[in-house]
Amino acid sequence: MVTLRTTVVGSKELQRKLERMDPGRNKRIMRNTLLESAFLIQKDAATKQIRHGARKSPPVFGQLTNRHGGQGLVGSIKVDRGPLPFAIEAGTDKLYGALHEFGLGHMPKRPFMQPALDDVAPKFGEIVVKHWKREARL
Repeated sequence: MVTLRTTVVGSKELQRKLERMDPGRNKRIMRNTLLESAFLIQKDAATKQIRHGARKSPPVFGQLTNRHGGQGLVGSIKVDRGPLPFAIEAGTDKLYGALHEFGLGHMPKRPFMQPALDDVAPKFGEIVVKHWKREARL
């Protein structure tokens, strides 16, 4: 699986409040935040980072094109909940997914997971606060 990991650093006030909360609640906040974030990354990678409807048009340099409908790479982008509660993975188990993401020899890079993470990362803080408020009943 192409695995991209990131660390989210929150405000000191939020961190202090989380430390005072029940550890079970903190675990739920983290789990729900990670799940929502991973599903957003999955959706972004499959719908925005991979060009659709490109069967009859020529390839675009540096961008993946979906020539197989929902099958193939697009259909293989999944969320792995296994590492929960403190980590989660979004990616593909297709070897050629990694080849496209990182390039190889004469094959140019056509990243789709890192740009998806970059699109979703600015929303992480909002997602944490949303789940924190829901859990803390603020």
